[in-house]
Order: sequence, then structure tokens, then C-alpha cells
Amino acid sequence: MSFSHPGHAWSGKVPRSSTPGTQTVHAAPDAAQPPFGLKVAFVFVLLALTVLDRFGLRLTSSYSVNPATMAMYGLVAALLVTRHAQINVVSALLYVGAVTLACTSFVVNMTFGTRQLTSLGSLMLLCVLYAPFVFALRNGPHAGSMWRWMMRWYVIFMAVLAVFGVTQYFAQFVVRLPWLIDFTDYIPTAIRGSGVYNTSNVIGSAFKSNGFFLREASGFSMYMAIALVCEWELARRKSLLALFGLAVVVTYSGSGMLILIVALALPLGWQTFSRAVIAGLAIGLVVLLFGDALNLSYTLGRVGEFNAEGSSAYCRFVAPAKLVVEQIESDPWVALLGHGPGTTQKMSAVCETTYGKVLFEYGMVGALLFSALILFALARPWIPLRLRSALAVNWYLLGGNLLGPESLLMIFFLSAMWPSRLPEKFVLSTARPDDAVRGRGAVQKNERPRDGG
Repeated sequence: MSFSHPGHAWSGKVPRSSTPGTQTVHAAPDAAQPPFGLKVAFVFVLLALTVLDRFGLRLTSSYSVNPATMAMYGLVAALLVTRHAQINVVSALLYVGAVTLACTSFVVNMTFGTRQLTSLGSLMLLCVLYAPFVFALRNGPHAGSMWRWMMRWYVIFMAVLAVFGVTQYFAQFVVRLPWLIDFTDYIPTAIRGSGVYNTSNVIGSAFKSNGFFLREASGFSMYMAIALVCEWELARRKSLLALFGLAVVVTYSGSGMLILIVALALPLGWQTFSRAVIAGLAIGLVVLLFGDALNLSYTLGRVGEFNAEGSSAYCRFVAPAKLVVEQIESDPWVALLGHGPGTTQKMSAVCETTYGKVLFEYGMVGALLFSALILFALARPWIPLRLRSALAVNWYLLGGNLLGPESLLMIFFLSAMWPSRLPEKFVLSTARPDDAVRGRGAVQKNERPRDGG
């Protein structure tokens, strides 16, 4: 299959390997790079996730278009302009099914419901945010090399964000500047992001680090955890792993810790047990040496929050489930179709977690359809399982990400927009260069990469 475009360096020719029935790509540095248009789109994605996080294009007094939404559509536009786009048929069918269900829920609740709390704006935003998942990169011999190029820049941007976040945390003990923790008020209203966020989150006498550019410490924690997983899979440079780990610590947020626990536990096996023992010993040593200096007793004490009403963990994991159970029989259609778009916050003050929001607003059928759409978007066996698991945990459990542009953008550009299978042998990482030298680092056609744990 040709993967070329006039003016681009990619020829689409695949060198034959010595093994019959297989193909090997020897990607030269220039040939492995994406076209200029996609490079620009990738850079805008990384800027949208980092330095532009608090910005937005103001449309009304209460709503701004998130840069992440613009970046996601920028990627789709770049794919179309460079003629590297294709329709992902399965994703398109799932998208049509999910949107049809959402519209049905809206109409049924507006027609037969007594409370009339559904939101047309929420329904429209849902349709807009998930539409890009219909598109994907057309498969070709350099898709894997292109993904690896993008991931290297993703790790670089996250490393810069980590430096800003760690510096922010320790700088607050030296200087007391109002913009060090929250500079949102300095952004002109016309380009300021909408929404209410816990940006200045206090722990004892200090503020949790929010990465300086981001709106909340929990978001910074999530970014750093996913970046740590990426670096673990790609190169395992000790300096970057330590930097991302320290960044997670100074957020004092459980979001990143949960992502790391789930992602690094996979795939399950004896190696998982040994990793858990080593990680436990390492955490114990860090707590022993730096527990007082970093106030780690606060982080460890958050384990008990699941049973404490009003706590972040209770609000995020327990309260949404209770709300769904309490209201599931309020109308005959609610169990299947939900209460309709945008009704969660109007009927309760619980935190919007994706699993709770999708069940409450779109019922069991909606939950199945949206879950299927996201799970299929993550069904890329050649992309590390740990990374895909981290993205799934973040979308489903760590916030109201059903309509979260940042979470959906990360799923789209790290997984969903890429081909389901690669037509070539693909060396996933440089973490173990001896494997590549011995010929064990390549992934055969349609073969899943090794764990390497």
C-alpha cells in the first residue's frame, strides 16, 4: 500500500527482509519523520496539553472552546490535507450508535420526563468531541516510525512541564508571588478558559504543584504518570523516570498514583509480583528518607478517603455509584437510556466521574456504546499495553472525562488515530538496545510486542 504524497519524503517502498513472507522497514531518520503538516498539528497538540491549558476561545460568558478540542480537529485537518486520512469503519459505526443513543435519550426525557433538565448544549458538545474518532491515519510502512517520533517529542514536552512543576513547588517556599500558583486572572477574558477549577490547592502550609501551566494538581499528576509510563516503555532513562516520579510526588494527588499502580502491574504474572516488591521497597525508602521534607504522610493518609464522605476519593469513586443506584428507577426508561445529556450536575452535587456520568445520563446502553468506542480506540496491540491501560483508567475513573477534551485528545493522538495493525516489523523502543542487536527487539507482522518487564 502506498503511503506517499507528492512533496513528501516517504516513498511507500518497503525493503524485503531475508525471511519469506515478512517485511522489514529500515527507517532512515529523514524518512521516519511525518510530513510538515502533521508535525505542525502534533506540536499544537503538545502545546494545547501544556502551556495553553488555561486558555480558550471565549464564545459565551460561561463557555470557551478548549485548545484541546481545536488541537484534535487540527490533527484531523492535517490528516486530510496531507492525504493520510481514512475512515475507521468500526469507530464510525460505534460513533453513530453512541450519538443515536444520546439523541434518543434527549428526546425521550424531553418528551416524557417531568423534570426537563436535559441540555442540548451538552448533547452537541458530545457529538463534537467524539467525531474525530471516525478518522485514522492511513496505514503504511512508516506509521510505526512516525508514532515513535511523536512519542519522543511528547516525552520532551512532558519533561519540560515536569521541570516547571517541580520548580513551582519548591519556589513557593522562597518567593510569595500570586501568579506562581495561579496566573488565570492575568489572561484576558476573551482567551481565558471556562470552568471552575481547584487551581490553588493547599496542603498544610504549601500549595500542591499544578505544573504551573495546568489548572489542577490532579491533571498534572495524571500527565506525569502517563509520561512516566511512556518513558518506561520507550527508553527507561533513569533521570527522566526520577523527574516524572518526583513530579507525581509534589502534586499530592492520587490520580497519578492510581494510573501507575494499574499500568505497571500489567501484564499480570511473576514479574508483576517482583516489580511490586521492588516498588514497595523503593517507596518505603523514599518515605523514610524524605517523608518529613515532602510531607508524604499526607499522601499515605489519603488511602482512607474512600470511606470519608466529602473527600476527593469518596466524591470521585463512591458518590457517583450511589447516585446512579438511587435514581435508576425514577423513570421506566432510565436504566437503559439514562436521564439525558447534562443532567448529572443539575440533579446532584457529586463529582462528575466518567463511569457515573455516562451511566446516569445515558443508561446502560449508552455506557456500553461509549465504552466500546473508547476501548476500540485503544485496541492497538502494537502500542504498549501499559500506556493504553493508563489512558483507559484516566478516561473512565479519574474525572468527568466523558466531555473532557484533554483526556479524549490524549486517547486520540496516542492511540486512536493510528492503524490497528502495522505491516512491518517495528522496533518499539530503545530501552533494551541489546535486543535489537540480537534481532529480538522487532515485532513481527501482526505480532504483539513483548512485555519487556
